[in-house]
Amino acid sequence: MDCHSQWHALRDAYFEPDGFRLGLNSFLQTHRSVTSLLLKHKANLPGFEQWFTSFSNNGAQENVMRWAKKSRNRIVHESDLELDSSCRVIWIGDWYRRSERVATFPPRMSVSEMIDAVRASRGVPPYGVVTVKRRWVDKALPSWELLDATAETYVKLNHLLRVGHAAAGVEVCDLERGGLDCVNSELPEVAGHLPCMRESHSEFSGHFSVTDGRFLEEESEEIEIDFEERENRARAYGLPELPQGDAVDCVEGFMAIARKVMSRDGFHETIAMCFKEGVVVHIQGMNFDNQRIKMLTFERLANLVESLRADGVLIIGEVWTGKQTAKEKELGTILFPARDRLDREEALAVYALTRDGRYADLTSPMERTPEGEVVCGEPIFFDSMKSNTLIPVQRKWKEMESRGI
Repeated sequence: MDCHSQWHALRDAYFEPDGFRLGLNSFLQTHRSVTSLLLKHKANLPGFEQWFTSFSNNGAQENVMRWAKKSRNRIVHESDLELDSSCRVIWIGDWYRRSERVATFPPRMSVSEMIDAVRASRGVPPYGVVTVKRRWVDKALPSWELLDATAETYVKLNHLLRVGHAAAGVEVCDLERGGLDCVNSELPEVAGHLPCMRESHSEFSGHFSVTDGRFLEEESEEIEIDFEERENRARAYGLPELPQGDAVDCVEGFMAIARKVMSRDGFHETIAMCFKEGVVVHIQGMNFDNQRIKMLTFERLANLVESLRADGVLIIGEVWTGKQTAKEKELGTILFPARDRLDREEALAVYALTRDGRYADLTSPMERTPEGEVVCGEPIFFDSMKSNTLIPVQRKWKEMESRGI
């Protein structure tokens, strides 16, 4: 619980260099003291040799865990960590064109002030979206942002204590709750980071449109799964059972459900489902009213995939479709997106991608009757044309692979 509270204090001090340094030192020392206490009392802990040895041989050998151990020793016996505060300036021209560069700003400078400085500088492309992200790293672990690194070490510690409690037959810990609602004695089984630690660094970002200088804000909302409500709604709508399997396996099943919802309600919000080992671990509502916000929203989904360590993504939503012209077929490209075509048509789409590269999609053409009813046509496969919206997720999985996660 102390580690959890200190992580939030570290996050709150992100723009205060001295406070961030002190918070990081405190977190790492407390984190290390937990395993030290376990070793000190191992004779009284059932099955200690088995579960702690497994942790030492597996999780403790990961780069980020080795860093946490060495950093604590460095703090106590040598000096502070060698921290770098930098900012990433990310330009997104379209789904395919994306570039990053590292900029240096005074540590106390706000994100809005950084954006103003970037806009006033030369070399910014004349279109697209620019994101400015604050980033703290330790020179000994340059590929990890420090809030992500500490969240990762906390999750490993949570898992270790969870296994230890199970071995001792302790189901409920009676420690009192901390100052924050999320700081309690529970040791949840989680996929990736705790919910309060996911995408923490996204709050230290700012976005603006290059063409008009307008500040942009993507809107995403986590959807809680209420199983009782879901059963009641399923009976009312006559919905089929939820499909089983990974993201790609579930495309047909979720299309059947989506068509029922679309016919009944006349609309279907855009949602993203994140999968891990064949289980839906997160459902995210996604809202965007233009292409720039849409790109940012899917960039944020990619960050969420990393936080969750998700191995599959499935998207459900309404889309525009259009037929390729003869010239476009000849050139093998799309000159105008469907949303900008005069002959565009409505459709319902379900598509999914897994980390191992498998892809599947279904598109159901839609018609609206004069009475306002929606008629969904038979689903069509377009497997040869992966949706551009999943490019940020593919990019993120490649980055994770290069970092060993």
